[in-house]
Amino acid sequence: MKENKRLPESELDIMLVVWAGGGGVTAPAILEHLERPLTASALHSYLKRLEEKGFLACTKEGKTNVYTPLVSREEYQRSEGRSILKKLYGGSLSRFAAALYDGDKVAPEEVADLQALLDQLKEGER
Repeated sequence: MKENKRLPESELDIMLVVWAGGGGVTAPAILEHLERPLTASALHSYLKRLEEKGFLACTKEGKTNVYTPLVSREEYQRSEGRSILKKLYGGSLSRFAAALYDGDKVAPEEVADLQALLDQLKEGER
């Protein structure tokens, strides 16, 4: 994936709905699933910006515009994760993990999941 810019919250909310929709999603379906209400004209402005940024493709099905993601949720998460890790934690995964820990007891399942990830990363380095 080319390095995409960070999406503003309003555009990210729209992309979350599009990603959850699987294939193509219409503007009325997006409006219906947004947590924060938007006017139809505001939504169309955001959709146009997302197209210009390379996040969405728009195709016509009859008289209806159908929006399809050009960037997967996973690709965006990886890009955002790398950016946050680099900018806020100097690229240190351990500093990032320590910042997430708030002093409360961590569930054994979370520790096991983290250990499995660390083991997987360690195996990949060999």
